[in-house]
Amino acid sequence: MRKRHRWIAVALLSICLGGAWSVAIAQTADPSAAEPTAEEQVEQKTSLMGLLKQGGILMWPLGLLSVATIALGVYGFMFVRPGKMLTPELVPDLQQKMVHLDLKEAMAICSASPSLLTNILIAGLRRIEGDEIDATSMEKAMEEASVEETAGGLRTIGYLSLIAQIAPMVGLLGTVSGMIKAFDKIGKGAMGKPEVLAGNIGEALITTATGLMIGIPAMFLYFHLKGKYTANLTRLGRVLGNLSHHLVSASRGHHPGVELMDDAPMQVAVEDAV
Repeated sequence: MRKRHRWIAVALLSICLGGAWSVAIAQTADPSAAEPTAEEQVEQKTSLMGLLKQGGILMWPLGLLSVATIALGVYGFMFVRPGKMLTPELVPDLQQKMVHLDLKEAMAICSASPSLLTNILIAGLRRIEGDEIDATSMEKAMEEASVEETAGGLRTIGYLSLIAQIAPMVGLLGTVSGMIKAFDKIGKGAMGKPEVLAGNIGEALITTATGLMIGIPAMFLYFHLKGKYTANLTRLGRVLGNLSHHLVSASRGHHPGVELMDDAPMQVAVEDAV
């Protein structure tokens, strides 16, 4: 349910930003507006609305890419929080269940609070059959689940890398389009009329600048979020390995109290990560 609410919030943000962008473009392209004077034309070209209009039709896909960058960035920062990925508040309860070999209760806790940690752990617990704890089979199941779970998170963050590569290419396409139009006008006798070529040259430069202004932040967000995501995965592996160790130790008759005391530094490290 929380995941659904998060996606709804991101979707609403994207719709609002997309609507604002559409209104800005529509206002600049209103055919009913009066013909501006020469001074107003100069002022319009230096304003944001004038730049959007001068950029041409390719400003629409660039606008959508900018909205997608903001939405994915917001979602990424919400997703890579250590408290969201590691759910440290569940670790003590899960640890107690492992020590007492209460696997059904541990699976119930994981099912009630889905996260990266619980989804991987429950996959390992489901692989255990009977009363015998097969550590190898459990670890293999958690390894398989971790590949699937981590790939899903990286897929969403990876869209930022895709935008960082597409946005400058779209801007370059606008550059080529504007220069083609400019050379076409030169061929028709506009060589000594810079005011005739200014619009096409402006289109070429504005689209390129806009593509770079979208691509550079998207690339920064991608590497920043990927770094935080990888760091959380490292901590996640330690927590899962520690829980698996408790379960195997308890199945071999080790004293639960000793195991709990040995894990105190690990729990402090998880809480500090949040």
